[in-house]
Amino acid sequence: MVRGAGSYTVGNLTYELKAGTLIWLRPGQQHRLVRSPKLEMWVVSLRADQVDALGQAEIAAQPSRLLPGEELVDLDRLLSQVAQDSDEPTTYNAGLTYALRRALRACRGSPPAHLKLMHPAVTRALLLLRESGAAFSLSSLAEESGIAAPYLSRLLVEHTNRSFVDWRNRIRLERFMEDYQPGMNLLMASLDAGFGSYARFHHVFHQMVGCTPSEWAHRADRSFAPPADETTGVAGFGVPRTLNLSIRQRWTRLVPLASPLLATCFDKTFLDRVLAPGAAPHQHAPAADDAGMPVSLAASDVEHLLAMLQQRDADLTTEFAQLIQTHDFGGIYAGVLRAYELVPGELADAVTAFMLVLLTARAGAPDPGLEQVKAANRQVRDALWHSATPDPRQSRNIHTALLCHFVVIYQALQAARASGDARAMSLLHSATLGLEQELFGSGTAAVTLTDHGLVRRT
Repeated sequence: MVRGAGSYTVGNLTYELKAGTLIWLRPGQQHRLVRSPKLEMWVVSLRADQVDALGQAEIAAQPSRLLPGEELVDLDRLLSQVAQDSDEPTTYNAGLTYALRRALRACRGSPPAHLKLMHPAVTRALLLLRESGAAFSLSSLAEESGIAAPYLSRLLVEHTNRSFVDWRNRIRLERFMEDYQPGMNLLMASLDAGFGSYARFHHVFHQMVGCTPSEWAHRADRSFAPPADETTGVAGFGVPRTLNLSIRQRWTRLVPLASPLLATCFDKTFLDRVLAPGAAPHQHAPAADDAGMPVSLAASDVEHLLAMLQQRDADLTTEFAQLIQTHDFGGIYAGVLRAYELVPGELADAVTAFMLVLLTARAGAPDPGLEQVKAANRQVRDALWHSATPDPRQSRNIHTALLCHFVVIYQALQAARASGDARAMSLLHSATLGLEQELFGSGTAAVTLTDHGLVRRT
């Protein structure tokens, strides 16, 4: 549990939930969660064989523990990193195994959850420091945490063995490493991370990492783009560059790389036709090959798409091709569409899915409901009914482009959500907004999804 309050009933026992509570549920146990509106938590599912006999015995003896504040912050951050690799099974499973061992170790030194371990202001202070990038002063942090600054300073040392300054330096250093890009000016990057001067940054960096910032940057520049199976940080250094090492962040960079085939499907009046009030609904009659278009990607279809993307950006197209080779685009696409009762091989449903994932990612909105999708699908079918029907081969090429671009946006959205970093969502917003404007023209930001379908806000 990261923040908020609630309760968890496991069998005949009910546990109070607060920040730092960790609960283990064994296979087959009946459980029920009662949560406050602001409760935030991680849910990790593990195979029974991943927990050794000793760990299972410990869990059975005490299924709920209250973690120290620093353990909560570290485990929260670790799970954020692991979640970034959920589409890379080998890396993801290794991360889950490590997170399991960290959680077990944290439990061994923690009391049962119903016992009080530390002042709740300490946990709140640590979470605020992390979320703000260590932007708080001690006095402002103490005010937000509800206690006096000298008292908070003493509690931090007593309960975490780190002073306020140590925590602030550590978080600022992590922020620097997350934001660093090859060739960045180290002075400007250190100031952006919150350090007051380069001399202070240099001292903290050398003390915590064991080398100078320039030495680290030199190695980081050479290893910035690791192969798909690389999971370690820069050789010899102990602080990971979490955001840069996340393979999933590559999806957002590919969002603006729109195939010209999409422009064939959409024009500047398409959105107006979708949003036209009072349009009479039609039963869409797909072309002969429309409903039967393949979901799996044929090599010739991929080559045609990549040839068109190559004209826009050769480097990003190479990255796009690598992702197509290592991910089941057709399986991802079909799984999502079928969950919303859409037909993966039908062009109208592909257009609907593409438009809705683009809108969801741009607005940072929750996933749409089934009825909302059905309403939007009726609008899209009517708009397509008034469009000229392309020949079967062109329909297939357009469908391939819609499928691939849908998966890119969908994966970018999942990566941004899993990161827990507002900057990731901001980057995705910018990328999707630019793509919307390129395809549909201006005014797309005023479009929203309701139970009646897509509408323009007034």
